Parts: sequence; structure tokens; C-alpha cells
Amino acid sequence: MGREERARAGWAGVLISAALLSACGGGGSDSPSTPPPVQGVAIPDNLAISAAAATDVAAGTAFTSNAASTAGLSFAWTFGDGGTSTEPSPRHDFAKVGDYAVTLKVSNAAGVSKDVKWTVSVFNRAHVQGLNCSGTDGGGWCWQAPRPTGTTPNAFFFLDASNGWSVGDNGEILRSRDGGSTWTKQPSGLTTRLTAIRFADANTGWAAGDAGALLRTTDGGAHWMLQPAAQPPMAGASLQVQGASMLVASSGGRILATGDGGASWTQAALPQDPVLGSDGSLWWFEGAALRKSTDLGKTSTASTALDSSGYGSSFQVFGNTVIVAGSTSGYVSGIWTSTNWIRRTEDGGATWQTITPQGLPGTGQAVTQFVDAAVGAAAVGNALYRSTDGGRTWVVTPPPASLQPGSYLSYSSPAPGVWARQYYSTSWVSMTEMSLDAGATWRPGAANGQRPVRIDAQTWLATDWDGVTRISTDAMQSWKRVAGPAADAAAKTLQAFWFFDAKRGLALSAAGDLLETGNGGLDWTVKLAGLTSSYYGGRPRFQFLDAKKGWLQAADGRIYLTDDAGASWVTPLQPGSLAIVAFHFADAANGFALAYDAQGARQVLLSSTDGGKSWTQQSVLNGTYIDLKFSSALKGVLAGQGGAVAVTADGGKTISGRFSGTGAALQQLTLSDADTFWVVGDGGTLMSSKDGGTTWTQQASVSLPTIGLRAVRFLTAQQGWAVGDNGTVLATTDGGVSWKKQFAGTQNALTQVLFVDARTGWVAGSNGTLLATGTGGQ
Repeated sequence: MGREERARAGWAGVLISAALLSACGGGGSDSPSTPPPVQGVAIPDNLAISAAAATDVAAGTAFTSNAASTAGLSFAWTFGDGGTSTEPSPRHDFAKVGDYAVTLKVSNAAGVSKDVKWTVSVFNRAHVQGLNCSGTDGGGWCWQAPRPTGTTPNAFFFLDASNGWSVGDNGEILRSRDGGSTWTKQPSGLTTRLTAIRFADANTGWAAGDAGALLRTTDGGAHWMLQPAAQPPMAGASLQVQGASMLVASSGGRILATGDGGASWTQAALPQDPVLGSDGSLWWFEGAALRKSTDLGKTSTASTALDSSGYGSSFQVFGNTVIVAGSTSGYVSGIWTSTNWIRRTEDGGATWQTITPQGLPGTGQAVTQFVDAAVGAAAVGNALYRSTDGGRTWVVTPPPASLQPGSYLSYSSPAPGVWARQYYSTSWVSMTEMSLDAGATWRPGAANGQRPVRIDAQTWLATDWDGVTRISTDAMQSWKRVAGPAADAAAKTLQAFWFFDAKRGLALSAAGDLLETGNGGLDWTVKLAGLTSSYYGGRPRFQFLDAKKGWLQAADGRIYLTDDAGASWVTPLQPGSLAIVAFHFADAANGFALAYDAQGARQVLLSSTDGGKSWTQQSVLNGTYIDLKFSSALKGVLAGQGGAVAVTADGGKTISGRFSGTGAALQQLTLSDADTFWVVGDGGTLMSSKDGGTTWTQQASVSLPTIGLRAVRFLTAQQGWAVGDNGTVLATTDGGVSWKKQFAGTQNALTQVLFVDARTGWVAGSNGTLLATGTGGQ
């Protein structure tokens, strides 16, 4: 056998042997086998996403999970807006507001996966950052103007020249650390009107308000805790504190008091509000006696009897010294005389001394005020008398050196221990001077309206008759405004506004200024000044169809057209001297307007087919209409006084009245879709028509019988808002089936509302009010 033959035979044997072994299941270690399964990394059973539940547009929201740090896993994120990521812990920018369903799918190498979901609410709060808002964390409605708020402050308390608090409507509590120059909001947890506030020290304070509201703080107002209320609740209670633990709240003689910081409470009914002494005792007049209580009104004793049943008497408490001053009057030998008297105690009422003041005239009743237990002054007629020995002896103070001879000199006491005098100088200049030391020295100054309150020797606080509160740090020589309506608040009121997006907007002020903002209403600049501020009965308004073309009805009763987003305006060619009351454009060309003729004797309906450049009279109207809206160039609705509603289907050539079911004045119309009209009006009227204005239905979910609604607007067929008097804001998310009231944080009348998306909106109203929201008002 040759070599090649032997090789072939060997290979054949090998192949036969392999085949036999395979058939017998053999093969040893060289036989092929199934690869072992891939072992994947375990995915957490409790897989969870970690992220903010609420964020803002373009805020770069961070997402992660409890599997993010585990090696060998893959991640697939979907953010609900079309965005995705494969990073374990991505950041994502949401471009639009809304609620987004975020999904994370985690997989391992073995092909095992788990899903988890997370919902994130995207807001747009850039234009409300740093503002005082009705909700927390920039939520609700926020004060863009005036700032810090336009809420009426009802009471103030300053601990010193720098640290102060104020309370007002809607449960508002504000804190100042710089003498009233700036204020920040403190959450009270209430929407009730607050009327009083008092602090014992930098940490411990109390606030009271309507419906028996009583709050306490122990951290300077960072947190307020609701306390037990009086039964029945006290209205307009005043507060007195002594130390960190003692409070006496009183109203009309009814008191609610605690001596242990609110752990226990006492209620009592007294003839008048008591005075709280430094030792915790209460003092008050009752009949012909001055009474004292040492157990917060539970029991009392008659400390001293008075002449004339206390009529015309007054008392002051200086620690253990109490001074009662009064007079007894009558005819003696046909002459009317007054006997002034003083009673004082220096041991808390244990013993009393009756003093017959020496040096006071007997022909007039004295008005007495003491600075401390020794020094006081008494005004009798047109003279002021001073005592330095507790009222025993009195010396007349000299009149002003510059007093015009024969002119009248008057004295008054605007606050305990404070005296003011008014007179004409020798040059016939009216002079007002103040004395803080019972007439020893005088300086120019004024008490600034109502009764001023002493903070320290140089610092005083007073609220003027116009509701403006001012602070003086130089013993009432000068005053600085800290709160209250600004002098130009009325002029700054926005009669109309329009926002193109979350940043850019236009407004017309009551002063006649066309304003522009580029930061969502935080700041405004005058774009065009001097527009007329006269008023023809129609409410100024804007309407834009796109980012460029729009119209402005100004206060002069004319409509102005712009094709460049308000950069320039064209005065239309109006027939005669008609004054426009309201207008609405159904599209870029076709518009309609309510107008009065030159004599104001009748209303007419005008139409325009060239975007407002020219107008044609269509009808003479019967009745008085306030607003109109058109869903097309032919179909429209008019609404106005006495519940008047009318429709047209031919562009205003014929007008047909419709039954509205109300006699209330209807203030504003709007459309939620082509056939659905909405109207609001006086007496809480909120109605809708789903057949183009033919029939109307009152919304059953709204009951505001004493509230006038002034404006209504729908963003979509489902989402809309209505605003009105007393800070009323209503919202619907179901096409008006139901309406919910939103807390706006104001009692001012609201007259306008506009939203550019589901969460970014503004409302405007009286006294310069402009509120903004980035959370849909929630």
C-alpha cells in the first residue's frame, strides 16, 4: 500500500470511529455543548424615579433613579414631550407648560427589564420670581403691581426702627427688616382678613382678625400657628402683650387672654377694653370705680372710687403707679366751674392718694396726659400747664414767641405723652409744633393724620386719613411712607393689556401711556405717551390676531391699527365723530364696533371689511349694549344693560333680541368655540350659549349674588377664566361645566384677564393692580 493510500485509509478510520462514537453518545471532552445562560445584573424590585414633581419651562430638570449607580444596566427615558435619553441620570428641558408622563425603562444584559413612571408638572414662573404670591413657591397669583402687594394693610407693629410687621386682607402678613423700605411675605395659613398684630420680642408675636382668627409665632413670623378662638368670635380685637407668654385680646370689653403662651385661656366680659399693666394686671373703668384684676379678668376688685361715675375721666398705668385724672363740674353762684382732680397709687392700687392740682384754673376741664409717673401736661382752654411732681403742682407753659397777637392758640394730645400746638405766626404762617416732654421743648413737626404710635424715643408710626402709613425716625419732624396706596396708583391702573407670549406685552394706563414689557409684566416702559385719557363709557381694549396685526380701542373712543406689533399705530377713518364703545374682529379684514353718535343719543353698529381702516354703519340699535363678539363675518352677539342680548346672522344688517333670563347688566362676551358664547355681568352673572346666542343657560356651579363679574376669556374650548369684584377669580377646565374659585390674594376689583398658555396669565384691576401666575392660578 502506497503512502497516499495509507493516509486515505487512516483518515477514513478516523471518520468511521468518530461516527461510531457519536452514535453511541461518546466523544469525551472534545464534544460540542450548549453555552451557559448570560447572568444579568439585578434590577431593583422597588425601581423608582427621583425628580422634582414640579418644574419650570427651560429649567433643566434633573432625573435619576435608584438604579442609576448600578453597573451593567441600560436606561431608556421618555419625557412625554418627544424627548428621550439613555443616560442613567439625565437633565431635560421642557419647552412648554403642562403635565408630562415621564417613563424610565431599565434593562440588563439578560434581556430583563422593568418600567416605572413619574408625572412632572411644568410651570412658567420666571415672571413671578421674588414676588408675593397667594400660593407657596411662586404658586397662585402674584403681585406684579403694586409691590410688595396692593392688599390693604390694616395694622402695623414695629419692634424698633428697623423690624416691623403688617397684617391685612386675605390673611396677609408682611415683614420688614429695614424700617419699611422693603417687605417680604410670611405665610399665615389663612385667607381671613387680619386686623391686629403685636410682638413681645423679636421672636414671639400674635396676630388677630375676622371670625376669631388668632395666630402665634415663636420664630419672628417664619411660622404662624392658629390658636383657640373666643366663643363667640370677637370682631376687630386689639392686642396687648406682656412678656413672651402673656396676651390679652379684647374687643368691646370681651377679652380672650393667656398667661402661659397659649397653653390655657381665659374669657371674660368687661364694660370696656382693659389696659394691661407691666405686672400682668388689668385695669378698667366700671361704673364709679376703677377696677383691677390680677388673674386676667376672672375676678376683679374696685381699686378706687371716682367722682361723676368716671365721666370724662382717664387713667394711665406706669408700672405700679396708676394716675387717674378727671373733673367735677357744676354751677356755683351762677357760674359754671370745673374742679379738676387727680388720684394716684404707687403700690399697684393698695393705697390711693387724692390730689387737688395746684395751679390749674377752675373754669375749664383739663385734658391731662403724662409722659411718665412724674411728668405730665394738661390743656385748659388755649393754655398748656406742666407738672413735674406727679400732678400736684402745675405751671403754665409760655406761648410761642412768634405767636401772632390775638390769634388762636390750640393744644391737643395726638398720643399718650405727646402734645401738639397750632397757631399763626407773626407773618400769618400756619404753624404746627410737637412736644415729647410735656411742653418743656417744642419743635416743628406734625402727627401725620391719625393717632401716632411710639416705637422708641425718636421713632413713631402713623397712618394718615388716606390710608398711607408712614414712619418717622426723627421724633415726627419728617415722615417716610412705608405702606398704603401710592399717590399715582390710579394713574398706573391698566385700562387694557395684551400679552403676545410669556414675556412680551402691551398695556394702556389710565394716564394715557402706551406701555411695553419684555419680561412678562415685571417691568414696563413708556412706548408712547400722551394718549388721551378721556372716557366715553367704553372700556379700552386690545385685540391681536397674530404677532403683528392688532387693534387698540383707546379711552378717546377711537380704534387704532397696527401691523408691526405695536411699533406704530394708524388712526382709522371713522365716520363723523362717533365714539366707539366696544369692537371685535372676526378675522384680519372683518370687524364690528358699537358706537354712540355725536350727540350720544343713540347707539349704532358699525362694520369694517378692511381691517378697521374704514367703517360703515349697519344698524341703529335699541337699548344700551356694552360688548359684542362675532364668530364670523356674519354671525355675532351683542350684550348689555338690563340683561339685553341680541344676535345677527347677516353681518349686523338685522338685529334680533333674545331672552337672556336675567335683568343684570352684562359686561363682557367671549367665545370658547365657533358656536359657544359666554357672558359675565353684575350679580355674579355667568351664562353660556351653545347655539350662537339664541338660548342662554346660567351656570349652576357659580353662586356669587353680590359680586359683579367684569371679564371672561377662554384659552381653549375647555379652559377659561372669569374675574370680577372683591378679587374674584373663577376657573374652569371642563368647558364651563364647573367653575372653581381661585384665591387671588386681593380684594380689589378685577376687570381684565388674559392667558397665553394653560399656566401663564395675568389679571388687572383697580388701584394699579396687576397679578400674574405661572401655575394657572393654582
